Amino acid sequence: MTAEEVRSLVIETVVSPGEAARKIVGFRLPTGVLWTALALIGVLNSLYYGLLLPGAAEAGLVPQTMAESPLLIAVIVLSILAAMAYLLRISGRMLGGAGDMADMLKITVWLQGLRLLAQVAISFISLISPAIGWLVAMVVGIWGLWILIVFIAAGHGFETLKGLGTLVMTFIATILIMSVLSAALGLGPPPGEL
Repeated sequence: MTAEEVRSLVIETVVSPGEAARKIVGFRLPTGVLWTALALIGVLNSLYYGLLLPGAAEAGLVPQTMAESPLLIAVIVLSILAAMAYLLRISGRMLGGAGDMADMLKITVWLQGLRLLAQVAISFISLISPAIGWLVAMVVGIWGLWILIVFIAAGHGFETLKGLGTLVMTFIATILIMSVLSAALGLGPPPGEL
């Protein structure tokens, strides 16, 4: 793909997510390429969070161990992304969807890449005006959920309502997995702070 085609697909994802989703799902890419792309997105997310977390740790919003360990952040982010793709596949199949793991990896990689770009842009906007940054974050978050639902529906070949059901099932399962992973890695709140 050329840079112009990528730019066009980004715009189409925002203004016509159904069409963009069908194009993304239609790409024929080897599974190894998809897993490598997922790892790259995970590492880029980890770098972004690595820049933000020290300040969040100082404010007491995240454990200090997390802010001091970029490798730990990468493991958590990659685990969540891989689990999300797998759970999107399983949840969609439970609702009668036809999407396979490759389709869910394509959706996850593409949308996580766009989400990362949006987060970076929102961070810069927030430096200029926190209120505008917050407003942009809300709009992007809500519209991003709609885009995700449409992409899930396209990936599984069913209507949007089942895409919403798939997202809800995936969200619940992801929260459970994150809770277990956090507990296993000792990332819970410090003793006596609950």
